[in-house]
Amino acid sequence: MKIPGAGRVEVHGRIASTNLRARELVAGGAQPFTVVVAREQFRGRGRSGRDWYSPTGGGLWMSVVLPAPVDGPHGRVSILLGIAAAEAVEAVTGVAVGLKWPNDLLLIPPHAGGDAGKVAGILCEVAPVPPSGERASGAGEAAPPPLLVAGFGVNLRAFPPGTRPPGAVGLEEVAGHPVDREALATALVASLRRWTNPPAAGALPPAALSAWTRRDVLFGHPVVTSTGVEGIARGVDPHGALRIQVQGGAIMAVTSGSVRRRGAGSPALFRGTHVTVESRS
Repeated sequence: MKIPGAGRVEVHGRIASTNLRARELVAGGAQPFTVVVAREQFRGRGRSGRDWYSPTGGGLWMSVVLPAPVDGPHGRVSILLGIAAAEAVEAVTGVAVGLKWPNDLLLIPPHAGGDAGKVAGILCEVAPVPPSGERASGAGEAAPPPLLVAGFGVNLRAFPPGTRPPGAVGLEEVAGHPVDREALATALVASLRRWTNPPAAGALPPAALSAWTRRDVLFGHPVVTSTGVEGIARGVDPHGALRIQVQGGAIMAVTSGSVRRRGAGSPALFRGTHVTVESRS
């Protein structure tokens, strides 16, 4: 597989997890935009350790090593990853997708049956930094910059009977035509370079907030978080937090936990957790 814009590219027929392999590569000195792709994962993971169904040839299972913001935290990177993935999917498939905080991709309009169909999810993790004894550095050399590993699970093919995860949809079911995995991987790397290289420092730029708002499937809807916060979703703030307008009109910034639309038919579609979050007063 050739992916213009990528550095080292590993392609596996079957692997436990592309994220796990990418983390191993980072520990061995891999550079940003190293890419790991697999036809099948047998220990694919979503956020909070949940399993991610990754059958042979069923989707694009791919991880990318990315630079991390030097000022941390990485909540806003989660927003940028979602935007990048949405743009790539739309460019290659022609299917309009929405974004659900922090970075799930859902169909717009909802798939047949009324529920928003989940076509992709993203797991972003801080990559391990090699111990000092393993670096080829001399005394006094600065530690290497932090790196992130972003894993993308994009459902492409129709699910065989009895295997469809709740709420999941394959993009080919909606697009009505085959989706080329290599073309999608190439578009994703190009989009990631636009949005995350160099990594966002400080607040999200206006262009990112605008790109998110155009696709925000929660905006204006009543939502409830796993900690019991209820209100109306009002988009994301410049730090990547979900803004919820609670009773009385105050805005609360949610940086972690789970969120779902109140009354949504499939709450599992609306679970989300930031990676590496901060608490702000």
